[in-house]
Amino acid sequence: MISSLLNWIKDRWFFANSFFPIQLFLLHLRRSHLLIIFWLILFAFIGGFMAESYGLSYLFLTPEYLDKVNFVSYFIVGVSGGLFVMAFHISSYIYYSYRYPFLATLSRPLWKFSINNSVIPVLFIGFYLYQVIDLLLREGFDWMSIAINTLGLAAGGLFTILFSFSYFISTLKTLDIPEDGSKKAKALKPLQNIMMPATKIGSRSKTHINYYMSGMFKIKLTRHAGHYGKKVLLETIQQHHFSASIYFVILILLVIGLSLVGDNEVFIIPAGASVFLIFSLYLMVTGAFYTRLKTWTVTIGVVVLFALNYFSGFERFASLNYAYGMNYETERADYSYANFEALTNDSLVKYDKKQSLQILQNWKAKQDESKPKLILLNVSGGGLRSALWVTKVIQEIDKATGNQFYPNIHLITGSSGGMLGAAFLREVEYRNRKGNLDVNLQNDTLLTLMGKDLLNPVTFTLAVNDLFFRLKKVEYEPYSYPKDRGYTFDRRLNENTMGLLDRKFYEYKELEFNSQMPQMVLAPTIVGDGRKLLMSPQGVSYLTFTRPYAGIGREKEHSGIEFSRLFADQDADNLSFLTALRMSASFPYITPLINMPSKPGIELIDAGVRDNEGFEHSLRYVFSHKKWIEENTSGVIIVQIKANRANEIPIEEERVTKLDKLTLPIGGVMKSFHNLQIYNKSLLMELSREELKMPMDIVRFSLINEDKDVSLSWHLTNVEKQSILSTFQNKTNQEALKVLLDALKESR
Repeated sequence: MISSLLNWIKDRWFFANSFFPIQLFLLHLRRSHLLIIFWLILFAFIGGFMAESYGLSYLFLTPEYLDKVNFVSYFIVGVSGGLFVMAFHISSYIYYSYRYPFLATLSRPLWKFSINNSVIPVLFIGFYLYQVIDLLLREGFDWMSIAINTLGLAAGGLFTILFSFSYFISTLKTLDIPEDGSKKAKALKPLQNIMMPATKIGSRSKTHINYYMSGMFKIKLTRHAGHYGKKVLLETIQQHHFSASIYFVILILLVIGLSLVGDNEVFIIPAGASVFLIFSLYLMVTGAFYTRLKTWTVTIGVVVLFALNYFSGFERFASLNYAYGMNYETERADYSYANFEALTNDSLVKYDKKQSLQILQNWKAKQDESKPKLILLNVSGGGLRSALWVTKVIQEIDKATGNQFYPNIHLITGSSGGMLGAAFLREVEYRNRKGNLDVNLQNDTLLTLMGKDLLNPVTFTLAVNDLFFRLKKVEYEPYSYPKDRGYTFDRRLNENTMGLLDRKFYEYKELEFNSQMPQMVLAPTIVGDGRKLLMSPQGVSYLTFTRPYAGIGREKEHSGIEFSRLFADQDADNLSFLTALRMSASFPYITPLINMPSKPGIELIDAGVRDNEGFEHSLRYVFSHKKWIEENTSGVIIVQIKANRANEIPIEEERVTKLDKLTLPIGGVMKSFHNLQIYNKSLLMELSREELKMPMDIVRFSLINEDKDVSLSWHLTNVEKQSILSTFQNKTNQEALKVLLDALKESR
């Protein structure tokens, strides 16, 4: 009995140990770490194990094409996913075909190798389809729609794979190797140099393969190749490598072609498809290096990356991202303490305050009350969710106040998506009041527009343009710039906002001065030193510094710098307002960090790094004009529209591993980053309550709570959009609305 059991186990173990699919799978786990990394990242993306809060999985699970989730969008993602699967098979074939001489004896060798190499792809496809079906069910799709969409995904993948194999099968139908060794590999020299063919055959293979899959459900014994000379077998494998190198060239040409036609929205593929395309090309590039460098690939790759990183620090080799409309050809702006002092001298500060008081007078002249409430609007960052949430909240408040709320707003501060939404509504309200626009603040079209995808075209441009070939130029008179994904973001935002924001920066100066529009202060963060770049067409020098206690060594602490004056000689006024909004909403890795024409050079990142809601600027403004506000208003109302995390900081016990302890010093600071802003805001509130003699109400409308989680992304699913729109009706926000209405009544 025991002997029979042992023999049964031995037979099965022998079969598994000599079965080609299992051997390839184990070989990948043991040696193909560079290839496996790509698969692990994709598993993490799709399963929500990586970047879950950024909604990255939705780019694969509910892809959009031409603003629709349907058969076509899934088909395109399937096509791109099929490219990645083929890139994996081809790279694996180039890596390991020389280990298995019997492959040279087979007809359609790559096809049969790929069947045996499909353990990882099959596991991934099964996991992918499960995740798609699960999400579509949660999104409320019916079974027919789910079936059609998953069919589109599968059909796209099969189309690419079968089309790719048709090429290899047509060029390598059978090898017909003559025993005299007369068969020669015919490969063009340039393509041979792309994929270096194997130089040995079977020299490292220590495992004998007895069985392989010749079809989807067919298992055959391997054919003995010993009677063929090693030279003949090697030349046969080299011929296959030549065909694989052609596939690599076709993939590069595809990327170049898409970059050239990317201005046409028909060719802008879903973001998930763009990721597959990036990975396919990187995987093939990795394969090209590996075939030449073998086990030196990682070592030399690390050295090359360090070298590229070093040289990229020199301006000659740097790949810059530009602020469209500014002059990069003239002398650079002086970014120094001496210039900070010059731009905040007493005469400039006095002049700016005088002008600001005149704007306040112009604002008051348009109010119905003798002592109106001064309304300041703070809007938080949070990508597209924030833009949509700001739109919804302002619509509801304006409706509850009989369309009297928004015209009374004097100042808007904040960051990222919140400022996009606020800027759009500012234009809508102004143009509607002037009779130049049929859409008013209450129109549901605004919600539809603010919920439209911004991510797909940006990711597409990243894939086919920014990572490889920045071939195209864009014109923003009178200057020309290389096209990057930032420009694509600007154009898409312009489409989503009906073209209303396509203005130059200076065009808002007179409108704000005459109080025809609320003032808006953008405040992207300077990466190197953490200062704010305050962007306003009005003079705001008085907001850029504080005066420390005497005796500490300096008169001013410059926490910011004024954009318009610092870059006056670099055409600051000519800056595209769309680009200005993007400067304040530089989502890490998605939109590029803009390089400013200064010396030394500075880069800009999201305004939320310093002050996610603009609360600090609001208080600075109030303190700067507190005497006028006390005499001419009945108080201040700061309306905060928050789409970032809740203010209540959770207290949790976390399991800390040995590896966690290595990253805890840095990771702990990053994790506490939002909490630090909460503590600082609480301190500012307490100080302002003690120092200001006027009534001041702070009313907060919050999107995020413990029960709600919406992606921090430039892409939202339909369920997320509905969740955002319904949140205004919850108890917390309805109570906030009542507080706001009561505060507004006090001025009447």
